[in-house]
Amino acid sequence: MNIRKKVIFSFIVLVVFIISISSLSLLTTYHMKENSSFAKQVSRLINIQEDMNELINFSILENSLEKLKKIKEKFNTYENDFESLREDINQKNQKDFIDYILPNIRQNKDILVSLNNLFRNEHSIELIFDEIYKYQDKHIYHDELFNDLYPKENDKRKLLQELIFKTNNLKLIQEFGNLRYYSKETLYQHKDKKRFLSWTNSIDEIILELTKKDPFNLLPLFIEYKKTVDIVGNLAIDINNIENEEKRLTDNLTKILKENRKESTSIEIKIEELAEQFLSKTSLIQFTLVITIILITIALTLYISSKLTNIISKLNIGVKKLKDGDYSANIVIKEDKEFNEIATTFNNMAKNIEQHQNTLEEKIKQRTNELQGALIDVQNQKVTLENLSNKLAKYLSPQLFDSIFSGKQDVQIESKRKYLTVFFSDIKGFTDLTDSVETETLTQLLNEYLDIMSSIAIKHGGTIDKYIGDCIMVFFGDPLSNGKTEDAVSCINMAIEMKEEMSKLRIKWQRDGISKPFHIRMGINSGHCTVGNFGSKNRLDYTIIGGVVNLASRLESNARPDQVLISSETYMLIKDNIKCAKKEELTVKGIAHPIQTYEVLSSSSNSTIIQEENGFNLILDLNEIDKKSVLNILKNTISDVEKNI
Repeated sequence: MNIRKKVIFSFIVLVVFIISISSLSLLTTYHMKENSSFAKQVSRLINIQEDMNELINFSILENSLEKLKKIKEKFNTYENDFESLREDINQKNQKDFIDYILPNIRQNKDILVSLNNLFRNEHSIELIFDEIYKYQDKHIYHDELFNDLYPKENDKRKLLQELIFKTNNLKLIQEFGNLRYYSKETLYQHKDKKRFLSWTNSIDEIILELTKKDPFNLLPLFIEYKKTVDIVGNLAIDINNIENEEKRLTDNLTKILKENRKESTSIEIKIEELAEQFLSKTSLIQFTLVITIILITIALTLYISSKLTNIISKLNIGVKKLKDGDYSANIVIKEDKEFNEIATTFNNMAKNIEQHQNTLEEKIKQRTNELQGALIDVQNQKVTLENLSNKLAKYLSPQLFDSIFSGKQDVQIESKRKYLTVFFSDIKGFTDLTDSVETETLTQLLNEYLDIMSSIAIKHGGTIDKYIGDCIMVFFGDPLSNGKTEDAVSCINMAIEMKEEMSKLRIKWQRDGISKPFHIRMGINSGHCTVGNFGSKNRLDYTIIGGVVNLASRLESNARPDQVLISSETYMLIKDNIKCAKKEELTVKGIAHPIQTYEVLSSSSNSTIIQEENGFNLILDLNEIDKKSVLNILKNTISDVEKNI
């Protein structure tokens, strides 16, 4: 190995060690930052749950429905904060490429178990609060009833007491004393069915005695009093049951919070342990790398310097001989191949000056190779630009991409008025579907749907403006236009083909296990719009604005599933080419007069038949099928259906 290669090799080794130390330092900093962030998130989780517990305690003590509702709203805010924090933690707990190099504390099994316990307990706290809120709502309602009825019962009891004493009937007076005792037991002390039954039995005893003898006509008053007692007593028992249930729920909540504190303490201890272990390991690795670099640097420096000193000494002797006119100097350097070549060249120059010509040709050849290398670099840059252009094309509509890259359109903030046909579509019930279908499956379905619909839009010459979730916005007439009539017809044909493809997709997705079918709504309007680049100097969006766009969106939102709803403006352009049915007028915000609408039925060239019912799907392309074969299949199918009727 020659000296240059040794130097390069030594340099590479040192660079590798330095990069290793730097990378290790960055990883250490990254993990310390992650640990700190993670500890703060866990602390935030506990604080939110403590705040929830405090609100629950407030709700138990609250005696105002209005304030109780405010507590409920604040609790929901904490709950949303907790859910957001949990989603953030779960998202960050997913492994990234750094975690495959060094394990992240977030992926520790013990910490994940504790986190899952915290999340599960949060759900329990939420359920307990809902129960406490329900019982406290009842409690306040029952207290209000009790506070309203108890004075009436108390007044009646005092009145009956005065009347009973006037009778001088010792048995009635004694039984009324029992009645007062049991009323106190029922309403303020035990509040149970047993005391309440004793209270009502005491009233029944008095009523029975009065049926025998009632000179003061007290029987109706005691019968009326018993009705009041039934209501007040049951209210007191219900309030006691509610209070007991609230106490039980509060005790359960206390247990959960104790468990949460235990889990959070466990997480914090585990974080500290793992952080210390990680720092110890990285410190040892860094120390080893530094010592290794120092030793390698010293060894390589001594080795290379000794070799270079010997080589320079030989060259110096040869130069002195040449200076003295000794052209027979013969320098031999065995230590290094490249220096030996220099010595050989020096010897040859001394012996024969004619070899300069050969050396010149060698230099020309070398220059040619350098030029060829430069040409290869230029070609590689060209390929890179082409790849970048192809990638950018996926973010722009084909028409806009061609217009920009051909130089027909400049990228600057500007706009113009043009006559366009605007199309909107979305999937009916897509938002509800997000709650019942896994995110990965929903993403796959949406991408498949958007891919097919985008291909259809491009096929018919539409400019795809944007995707808004499941909503697609397309317009015809810019940057290229075939005339406003042809643009409108192309837009309608695109909508019809989208509708047909949606029917095929529904059948495919039903076979794949998607029980809830997709249905799309479409709205189309034509008119003058403002189209161009909107935004800032650093970020532009090529789009359209205006009342025509708003009306197209309103038509789409008012369309029924699988219906293409168009305005009268569009209808006047396509009526000679497309079959339509007149529909009801729509009153749209921002437009003073009602808008006449039409439903697209089919185009004059449409040869596809689509029929869908529960358990039945039929799609026929009359241009593609073997009509006789399909007719036989349909006859046989009808025969089988008739047999089962």
